[in-house]
Amino acid sequence: MTFKPSLLTVLLFAVPAAAAPWVDTTDNYLRQSLQTLSHAGVITGPVNTYPLMWKNIVADLAAAQEQPTEELRFALAHVRSALNANQHNYIAGIKLKASSDPSLYQSFGETYFDKASVSVFKEYLGDNWAAKTQVNYRKLEDGSNEQELTYDGSYMAVIAGNWVLALDQQPLWWGPGQQTSLLVTNNARPIPSLRLSRHSWQKSDAMLFSWLGPWSFTTFIGQGEHSSIPQQIKHFGARFSARPLPQLELGLSRVSQWGGDTLDNGLDAFGDMLLLNDDDNADNLAAVDLTFHTNLFNRPFSFYTELADDNGGRKLGKPMQLYGVRTFFGSESAVHTLNLEWSDTYIRCEEQMVAGDCAYEGDIYPQGYRRYGRVIGSGYGADARVLSAGYRYQTFDGYSWAVSVLRGEFLAASSELKNWQLRLEYRQPLFNGLLSIEGRAFDKSPQPELRVKRGSLAATWEYRF
Repeated sequence: MTFKPSLLTVLLFAVPAAAAPWVDTTDNYLRQSLQTLSHAGVITGPVNTYPLMWKNIVADLAAAQEQPTEELRFALAHVRSALNANQHNYIAGIKLKASSDPSLYQSFGETYFDKASVSVFKEYLGDNWAAKTQVNYRKLEDGSNEQELTYDGSYMAVIAGNWVLALDQQPLWWGPGQQTSLLVTNNARPIPSLRLSRHSWQKSDAMLFSWLGPWSFTTFIGQGEHSSIPQQIKHFGARFSARPLPQLELGLSRVSQWGGDTLDNGLDAFGDMLLLNDDDNADNLAAVDLTFHTNLFNRPFSFYTELADDNGGRKLGKPMQLYGVRTFFGSESAVHTLNLEWSDTYIRCEEQMVAGDCAYEGDIYPQGYRRYGRVIGSGYGADARVLSAGYRYQTFDGYSWAVSVLRGEFLAASSELKNWQLRLEYRQPLFNGLLSIEGRAFDKSPQPELRVKRGSLAATWEYRF
């Protein structure tokens, strides 16, 4: 039996999609369907780098055959409907957000950095170019030194051959982590960057590289503000991912902070940073990740890991670590996904006797690997050991649920906090738009000194036309 979604179904599912060359980090439900198809081999390339290019997905969907299980038919119909919405050459919209407290622990999906915000955007898609203008007005926390008016989410991209060159301020997510990742996530506001990415992940014909299978590559240079000296810090990042076997996805990532006010910003300093030759002018981090897809007890499982290290400046006694497993089941009308994940950023520096105050820190930049106080890597921040479990339920009528629970040890040098958190999310169509509601509850205040409450409530409503 082949499932054929109605026009209403397609429109409801298409709400989060946009006229862009890539899939962004805002829709975890779409990501789950992409990962489900990746596990089954319907999507043939690596899917652990966001933004994720649509071109690759288009080719794989065109070649997709009738799927043997109901949950795969659901995922295929979901991604096809999102792709259908992505074919529009113009789209505009408005997004309203409100939150009782900014989210302290950020995962893949919608972000809540502010008390409230209003975003207005227009997006265009041409034959070899795409652009989006997004203006965000934000109600900030008292005492914040950030801007009330930002352009996060904006971009201008040109496609030339098999490469996409973009000037953007887009959130990134590198790695297979479901709840968090170690090197690059959407936990901090995106950095204004010039980004170059491979458009298609087709494998190389050269014998020396053909064993890599489908592969992707992205690199960026950007500049981010810090509230301490040095300011106007330069950023460089690069990620290579490949799928040498249908069951195996590999990723290599590197991010560097270098230069800034009072430091060397010249070409020689840039070259030294690339070659890891200057610990006095750059802070360098790297990560490797792996995902293995298999079937156990007649059920699909994806096992994944990520290890991240500081290869310049302070030396970590051991790498930061992340391990997890994901599975799924369901029918043609609804799919369930489950994951269990462990992450550890409570690391000892080589010159220290005890752990802590090491991961994401550095001697050059007082704020470390952060933007406006939020770690660019793990959504749990530094000095945290967290076990989390997540469940998602999505239906073809546009109603979706998610729940996650975590047990964390937050072991900052000045304090130690063991904390439970329960997070609930609900999503449904409303007034021709999409409403998302998120609630969080803690067994104790995660930041008593800041009077952060033991619970919070947040909501987003987005309307596109």
